[in-house]
Amino acid sequence: MAMMMPPHLPSKCLRLLAGSVACYRLAMSEIRVEEIHIHPVKSCRRIEVDEIEIVATGLAHDREWQIVDAEGTCVTQRKYASLATIETALDGDTVVLSAPGRDSTILSRDGALPVTVLPLVGRRPVNGVDAGDEAAAWISDFLGDEHRFAAVTDESNHHAPSSIDLFEQPLSFVDLAPILLTNAASLRWLQERAVEPFGMDRFRANVIVDAGDPWVEDTWRDMSIGSATMTAEIPWPRCAIPQIDQDSGERHREPAVVLRAYRWCSEAPTLEGNVRSMMEGNGVFGMGCRIGPTGATLALGDVLTVQSWQEPIMAPPPDNRGE
Repeated sequence: MAMMMPPHLPSKCLRLLAGSVACYRLAMSEIRVEEIHIHPVKSCRRIEVDEIEIVATGLAHDREWQIVDAEGTCVTQRKYASLATIETALDGDTVVLSAPGRDSTILSRDGALPVTVLPLVGRRPVNGVDAGDEAAAWISDFLGDEHRFAAVTDESNHHAPSSIDLFEQPLSFVDLAPILLTNAASLRWLQERAVEPFGMDRFRANVIVDAGDPWVEDTWRDMSIGSATMTAEIPWPRCAIPQIDQDSGERHREPAVVLRAYRWCSEAPTLEGNVRSMMEGNGVFGMGCRIGPTGATLALGDVLTVQSWQEPIMAPPPDNRGE
């Protein structure tokens, strides 16, 4: 019997995969959610959850808080790698923070005073709320300089600048994408070629699936997952944070070395303007996605169904290990 190909799989993918087991698996096998991560405070430690609600900005509680300096500008692990060691927990809508050798502190929007801060991307003022002086003293002592916590609210209506707003939905304090989707098979492919070990936690993804074959996620466009729908807008350009151990806060060489060798975007001629500039000259891993509708849920074990495909911006990487 002839092998049935997905009807909307793009021609480039068909040329790359036609006649292979990979194409058949992409067409027929179930892809399930293996992990769901949220990061209540931008650049602090993740929380692994079994189920999560979709809100207007993406996953509930994800990056709803950020740390700002005395000028109200977002700071991240790019400047303070030690932020990776701050553990987060949820008590209802309250975030509980702890760090080695320190008492805990809490972040709550109940009764919080309004504040205007600057997000990492775009640097356009966002109206939010401040966590108060006790939390500010805690993070200032931790970092050794004056800092505070600020949160988005339902009224913040924070959007990316129009020149890079691919997702067209309100944002929390994510860099840009409401959801980062990653494929464990692609991680394994990189790990096999890396000069030192690293895990998926380095990429600070939200939804992790295992498609069985690496890099097929580059071709996914519209998806259903649980009671939600997602649309993959762009492969995700990586900054230096994946080089930081998310348990110790120590900096390492990988995954920068292996991304440079195999997943480096030198040119993105199908993109334009600031989006093209954002992609070119960066390592790429994962897919930045929009998600909806509000009130839907995602859960471990949910099936991800690809409903339409797109031409990948990058060709699958070569395997030059001599196999």
